[in-house]
Amino acid sequence: MLRTLHVLFLALCLLRSVAVATDDCDSKDTPDAWEAITLPGNGEYWLQSSTQANPSDCLRGVVPTNPTKPDATIILKYKDQNGEWVETEWEFHTEGDKISATLGEKTLNGTVIFDTKGKCHIDQSPDDAYSLWKHSSASDNETDSCQKKFDEKTNGKTIMKPQEKDCPTEKVV
Repeated sequence: MLRTLHVLFLALCLLRSVAVATDDCDSKDTPDAWEAITLPGNGEYWLQSSTQANPSDCLRGVVPTNPTKPDATIILKYKDQNGEWVETEWEFHTEGDKISATLGEKTLNGTVIFDTKGKCHIDQSPDDAYSLWKHSSASDNETDSCQKKFDEKTNGKTIMKPQEKDCPTEKVV
C-alpha cells in the first residue's frame, strides 16, 4: 500500500511538472526585452535557429555585466567566411518588448515575443523573421518551451541553424 501511494505521489508530481511546463509555454505575458538580453547576468546567448536568410555562423552575444536599463553594450561574436572569429560591439536599447541594436550607421529593430527569463527567448523582426536565442548554460529541457513556440511561429518557413557550422559548444574567449 505504501509503495502504491509513493508511486501515485510521484506520478502526480510528474503530471504537475508537465502542466507547469505547458503553462510556461502558453504564457500570455508580454516579455520584457531588457530581461531577455541581461538575464541571468553572465554567459552568452547563442542564435540557435532563425528564419533570416543568412544569419552569421556561430552567432552569439555576450550577456552584459552591470548594464544600465534600458541600454546595454553587447559584444556579438561570429565566424566569418574564412572561419575566423569576429567581434563587434553593438549598442542595444530596450523599451517593453521592443529592442533595437545599433552598430555604427546600422540599426536593427525587433520585438521579443517569448522569453523564459535567462534560458531562451524569441525575437521577431519587422520583416517577419524569427530568431531563437538560447543561453549557454541552458539545457535542451529548459528551452523546450522556446523551441515549441518557435516551431509554431515558423511553420512552413525555411529554418537556418547557425550553431551547426563547426561551432564550439563552450564560451568563446
